[in-house]
Amino acid sequence: MPKLLRILLTGSAFLGFFLFAGLLGRLMLPLVVALPGSPERKRARREWFFLWTNRVFCVYMGMLRLVLYRRPPLPADLPPSGQGYIVIANHPSLVDVLLLGATLPGLTSLAKASWYRSWVLGPLLRHGKHVRGPEPRALTGAGAIDGEDADAPVLERMVEHLRAGHPLLVFPEGSRSHERTMRRFRRGAIEAAIRAQVPIVPVFISVAPPMLMKHQPWYEVPPRGGRFTLEFFPVIETAGRELDARALNQELKQRYEVRHQQMLRERDALELPRSPPALPSKA
Repeated sequence: MPKLLRILLTGSAFLGFFLFAGLLGRLMLPLVVALPGSPERKRARREWFFLWTNRVFCVYMGMLRLVLYRRPPLPADLPPSGQGYIVIANHPSLVDVLLLGATLPGLTSLAKASWYRSWVLGPLLRHGKHVRGPEPRALTGAGAIDGEDADAPVLERMVEHLRAGHPLLVFPEGSRSHERTMRRFRRGAIEAAIRAQVPIVPVFISVAPPMLMKHQPWYEVPPRGGRFTLEFFPVIETAGRELDARALNQELKQRYEVRHQQMLRERDALELPRSPPALPSKA
């Protein structure tokens, strides 16, 4: 596909996302929430709505050949619907939340406070019961919370949200990864899971070639669509266990670092120039 066409299609996807998000948050989702029914039925309806809108947009990006993604089977040890759990993941791309939201039913996220104030995204996040993240003055790193650095009300909101039975996505890096390195893991998500006594579901996201990275303009498109893969690590139970958030966070960080280095080797192998075929020898 010509590069100019890929740029135009990528721009259309961004425009479509914001128009779609505004329409959903200000018109369609309020109607979905306002329909009669018990609180449990309204919650199930809202979760179904978010799951399928995420899936529709992922299909749209796939049709444009911008994002190549096939949903993996859910792990057998995934907590059942109605039980809260923390999802932690690395953050290589701008579309990670969409892919995870299209895979895990009922998934909410820790969203930036500025997004909550956004005219376009704010209503969608509020109606979707996403958790408002810390204000910039409370941060020691972009968008992240961490133990003694944490904005205490945010940690309390996370714990309350988990105890209410909501799955919650948190990126321990706080912001998108660098192209060749991961950021420091902050332990706020692990602390919240331990306090709420809910499981931790670690997910690794790989993508090749890299795309929509931090500080990368949207029009810097790769020569082909990014192939995304989600890999679930074993679920970590916290209920009834004496766990140290700092030690567990460090253990998970090391596991992610090993998998990240493997992803880089796989990505580099795909980028190596292929040798031309050998000419047949003359007799």
